[in-house]
Amino acid sequence: MQVISTQTKERLTLSLLSYYETLSKGELKKLSSLMTKESYLTLIKALGFKRSFKDKEFQSTLKKSDKDQISLEIVEAVLSSDLAEEAKQHEIALVSFETKGPQRITVHYKEDDHLKKVYFSSTSGEWKIDYDAGRKIT
Repeated sequence: MQVISTQTKERLTLSLLSYYETLSKGELKKLSSLMTKESYLTLIKALGFKRSFKDKEFQSTLKKSDKDQISLEIVEAVLSSDLAEEAKQHEIALVSFETKGPQRITVHYKEDDHLKKVYFSSTSGEWKIDYDAGRKIT
């Protein structure tokens, strides 16, 4: 098993904490820099799911957001406002780090005493949240 450097652990920890902080403040533009594009778009769809049932116009815009930059910006603005209003705060405690390959790491942590994990991948030395990094490589 590969050893994860202290510097990498610190970087991943900071990214995880920034993820929760930016979510609670509704700073989706900043959040997008912490994630791969595919993971960010998946998150946007998940965050917009509830609202899309109440607002058919938003639902239509959300469906186009992965292919149309203007639609994405509209969705980001609406969801940012929603998240900032909710302003949920979470207690995050790191549990462990696990390598999944040379460029993939899983961070195990507790969110409000519930065990969770988030996957990271590294491209060009930059670690980003990557939902697909948890999949097995065949």
